[in-house]
Amino acid sequence: MDLKKEFFKYLNQVSKANLDQEQLFEQYYNLLLDENKKINLFSRKMKDDEVWTVHFMDSISIAQIYPDISNETILDFGSGGGLPGIPINILFPDNRLVFLDSILKKTNSIKYFCKKLDLYEAKIVCSRLEDLDSVWYGKFDRILCRSVKILPQYKSILAKLLKANGVINLYKAKQIDDVKMFKNYQTYDVSNEILGERKIIEIKNG
Repeated sequence: MDLKKEFFKYLNQVSKANLDQEQLFEQYYNLLLDENKKINLFSRKMKDDEVWTVHFMDSISIAQIYPDISNETILDFGSGGGLPGIPINILFPDNRLVFLDSILKKTNSIKYFCKKLDLYEAKIVCSRLEDLDSVWYGKFDRILCRSVKILPQYKSILAKLLKANGVINLYKAKQIDDVKMFKNYQTYDVSNEILGERKIIEIKNG
């Protein structure tokens, strides 16, 4: 199976991407693979072409639920190599992305990616969530968490970071135990034969 071809097919199903956006995904793919040789941003056991589906397709799967995320200020919590934030920013360029990770090598990589991809609106913050400056409180329309286990101590901080009508989106597979600490949440199934079982959890503020 040509996983790159499958990604671009999926991309154009969830959002009508233009040629420039497709080229940005190509560029990001090459940058990510090259950087991963120096810094462990994702598993090195993974085959190169699996990045198209395991990381890129998964990152944009949220567009199945929200086909037009635009003009939002979004926090990518635990971003690692810029996932899912960079794919979301390529797909919806009108958004203002803030990338948060506690590992300096990773935030430096994200800065490098954003510079190369001309994502000038992006901001990169190296901090643990619990140490994040209060200047960010009430700033975000949306918080994205992919491959991050939500600890109980994160719950109140995430709520403070959101605007009054803000939303948290968690990317999940089978294990959703950490979601149950939230009173009100909705689960959307974005599974497919390539990704396997995948869910987007929506948690509204308040």
